[in-house]
Amino acid sequence: MFDYTVYANNSPKVFKETCIKIKTAFPYAMERKLLVDVDGSTIQTYTIGDKDIDVYDDYEVGAVYVKSEINILDILEKNRNQSSAQ
Repeated sequence: MFDYTVYANNSPKVFKETCIKIKTAFPYAMERKLLVDVDGSTIQTYTIGDKDIDVYDDYEVGAVYVKSEINILDILEKNRNQSSAQ
């Protein structure tokens, strides 16, 4: 399992940007129903074959992060580099 902290605070914008990057990199991935917790945290899961990528905007933890069964560091680094360039 790979764990990535994308942003060290909550951010619906960064959460959406991260989801778009994953959908763009894996257009054939099955996108599951968005889960929304009672505290407002959101979790989006993508399934590629038998592997999952979970994107979190977690208000309890206070971060946007990804748990993935696939190494997606290049995708997330591209996301950071493009965000910081804007």
